[in-house]
Amino acid sequence: MKNNKRLLAKFVLLLFCAFFFQVFSLIHPKNLDSANLTSVKDTLSNSRLSFVGALGTGNTAGTSSPITINTDLSSYGWADSDKNYNIFPGDTLMVGNTTNYTVDGTIDDSTDDKIQLTAVLNAGDADIGDPVIATASATHTLIFTTIHNIVNGAIRIKIPSAAGGYEDGIPDPTGFDYGPMTAGDVTCPTGGGVDSWEPATATASASWHTFECRYNGTLAPTALTMTVGGTNKLINPSPSDESDTRTPGSADTYSFLVEHRDTNYTVTDASTGKIAVVEAVRVTATVEPTITFTITGITADSGDYCGITRTSSSPDSTGSTVPFGALTLSEFNDAQQQIECVTNGAGGYVVTMIEDDQLSIGGDHVTELQDTDCDNDTCDDETNDEWSSEASEDESGFGFSIENVDATNVALEYDGTGGTCTGTFCARHFPSTADPDTALNIMDSNGTTPTVTETIYMCYRIAISPVQVAGDYQNYITYVATATF
Repeated sequence: MKNNKRLLAKFVLLLFCAFFFQVFSLIHPKNLDSANLTSVKDTLSNSRLSFVGALGTGNTAGTSSPITINTDLSSYGWADSDKNYNIFPGDTLMVGNTTNYTVDGTIDDSTDDKIQLTAVLNAGDADIGDPVIATASATHTLIFTTIHNIVNGAIRIKIPSAAGGYEDGIPDPTGFDYGPMTAGDVTCPTGGGVDSWEPATATASASWHTFECRYNGTLAPTALTMTVGGTNKLINPSPSDESDTRTPGSADTYSFLVEHRDTNYTVTDASTGKIAVVEAVRVTATVEPTITFTITGITADSGDYCGITRTSSSPDSTGSTVPFGALTLSEFNDAQQQIECVTNGAGGYVVTMIEDDQLSIGGDHVTELQDTDCDNDTCDDETNDEWSSEASEDESGFGFSIENVDATNVALEYDGTGGTCTGTFCARHFPSTADPDTALNIMDSNGTTPTVTETIYMCYRIAISPVQVAGDYQNYITYVATATF
C-alpha cells in the first residue's frame, strides 16, 4: 500500500512537470531557424557587358577614319575591353573627354580593333590611352518566395558593386555601378497580406548596393516581385580583369542576395543567386540590293484604264510592244501597258521614260506623226493638259496619260489628281532624245523604300487626221528603273 502511494506521487509529479514545460514553451517560444528563400532569380532587361577600353595608335582628330582601340591593356589597369566585339552601330561612346560620339559601325569580324564613328574625333580626344567607354544598363527584376510569417519586417536586395568608384557612372569589372540611380527607381513588392509597403530606400556602397522595402503587418509566405531600375538603372559591369585571356562569349557571373529581415533588422531568411553578363552576340547578314521592274501587256476585252473602257476591238499590248494596228481616222485610238517596280533600296526607286523621236514611217523620221499638243495647244513634254476633243480635227498627235494604282508619286494622272488639269484625259507628249529633252520621271517612291510592288497603267493615245500620210509608223520608248542603295 505504501509503495502504491509512492508510485502515484511520482506519476502526479511527472504530469506537473510536463504541464509546466508546455506552458513555458508557449510563453517563451523558440526562435525560428533561418532558412533559404525559394524560387530566387534576378532577370536583367539587358545582360550585355559594358565596354571600357583605351585608344590605340594611329588616331587623328578631325579625320573620318575608324578609330583604333588598344589591344594591349597591360599599361591601362582601368581598361578591361580589348576587342570591339561588344560595340554596335547606334551605341553612344565616350572617347577622351567627349561623351556623345555615336557608333556608325564596326569594320568587320576580322578586324577587332576598329570602330567607325558618325563624327570625327575632336581635338584632345585622339591620344593613345584616352578612354573609350560604352555603358550598358539594365532593370533587375527579382522574384522570390518567402518562407516564414514575419511581422513588420523588410525585404532587402544586395547587388554587388566595386570596392571603389562604384557610383561614378563608369562601368566596373567587379560589380554594378550605381550611376544615376535613386530610390525612386526601385519598385517595392505588393500583396503578401501586409497592411502596407513603405517607400523604398537605396544605398550605394562598396561591395554591395542595397535596396530595401519595409512593410507594416505580417508578411505571409508568398511569391514576391521587386524591381531595381526605372528611369535610371544600374550600369552593367565591364569584362572581368582577365580580359587578355578571356574568350568573348564567356559570361562573367556575380552573386546577389535577397534577405527577409525582421523588425529588428535581423536576417531571418536569405538566399544567394547568380547574375550572368556577357557580350551581346553580333549577328551579321547581307541582304543583296534588288530592284524588280516589269512591263506587262494589257489584253483584257473589258475594264477601264485611264477612264477608257476596253472592248474586243481594243489593241492588245505585250511587255515589249504596243501594236495599234490600223488606226481609225478622226477618233482616239487607245492602248495600255501595266508598269510595276519594287526595290529594297533605302532611297527607293525612280522610273524614267523617253522616246527616240516622233512616230515616223519606217522609223527613218522623214515622214512623221507629230506628238500631241492637246486640245488647247498647250501641252508638251513638261506640261499636261486636257486631250479629249481634238480627235475630230485635221491634226494628228501621239501622247500618253497615267492611271496611278498605288505608286507613291507619278508624273501626272489622267483625271487631274494633284495637278491643274481637270478634264477627263489629262495628257502630255513624250520627251524625245532627238530634241533633246530630259527623260521624264513617271513614277518613284520619293526617296523611301516601297512597302509593296508599286503599279501604274501607261495609257498611250493616237489621234489621226484624214490627211496623215499612209504608211507604217514606229518609234521606240525607253524606260529606265533606277534604285538608290
